[in-house]
Amino acid sequence: MISFEQIDGIGFIRLGINDKNSFSSESFLELKKAIQAAKESNSKAIVLKSDSPGTFSLGLDLATVCKMDMSKDLVPFLNLFFENLKELYTIPVPTIAEISGHALGYGAMLALVCDYRYVTEDIRFGLPEVKIGIQVPSFIFALLGEAIGYDAAKRHVLLGDAFKAKEMPNLFEEIGNTEEEMKKKSKSLQTKLKKNSLSAMKDTKSGILNVQKNILSLIESDINLTVVSIQSKDAQEGITASVEVRRPVFTS
Repeated sequence: MISFEQIDGIGFIRLGINDKNSFSSESFLELKKAIQAAKESNSKAIVLKSDSPGTFSLGLDLATVCKMDMSKDLVPFLNLFFENLKELYTIPVPTIAEISGHALGYGAMLALVCDYRYVTEDIRFGLPEVKIGIQVPSFIFALLGEAIGYDAAKRHVLLGDAFKAKEMPNLFEEIGNTEEEMKKKSKSLQTKLKKNSLSAMKDTKSGILNVQKNILSLIESDINLTVVSIQSKDAQEGITASVEVRRPVFTS
C-alpha cells in the first residue's frame, strides 16, 4: 500500500506496493490520496521513500498494462499517471526523494519531480522507455535536462540505459555509501528546512513553479502523445516482451 504520515513536522509518503513498487491503477489512486494528504498536512517538507527493500520503484506494472482494454482503460490510467507527477511536483513545500533502491521508468519520474534527491551509490536510475517502445514524456525530459544538462539528458533518453548514481552526480543532492548514511544526510536537510518559515517556503515554491510553468504546460500534450505511443505495435511488443522476460522484436 501507499501511505502518508507526519512525524515531527515532516510528512512521509511511503511506497509499499509490492517488492518492485510497480504501479497499477489502484496504486495510482493510493498515491493520489497520499499526495493530497501531504498537501493538507502543513508539513514543512515532504519525503518520498520506499518501504520495499532494494527498490525505490521499477515503474509500471506492465502485466496490468498488457491486459488493459486500451479503448476504455488507457486514458484514465494515463490521466492518473501524469496527475500524480504534476501534483507531487507542485506540492507547495520542499520535497525530498530518498532513493535507497533502483528507480526506473515511473520510479525515476517520481524522483525527478522532487526538489531534492538523496541516493545510495549502488542504485540504478534511468528512463528505459525506448527499450519497450514507449516515448519519454517531454515534461520528464525537461526536468532531467534542467538537472544534468539537455545534451546529457538527450543521450540518456534516446539510449534508455540505466546509470549508476555516481555517473550523474548533478542529479542528486547527496550520494551515500550506505542507506544509513543516505538517510542521515536527508535527515540533516529536513532539520534545516524545519527551521524555516512555512509561509515563506510556500511563497518561494510558488514563485519557482511560476518560473517553471512552461515545463508544466507540457503535460497536456504528453498525455495525448503517450496514449498514441502505448497503442503502437512496438509498444505492445515491448510491453508483452517485458512481461514474458524476453527481448522485444520491433518492426520499426
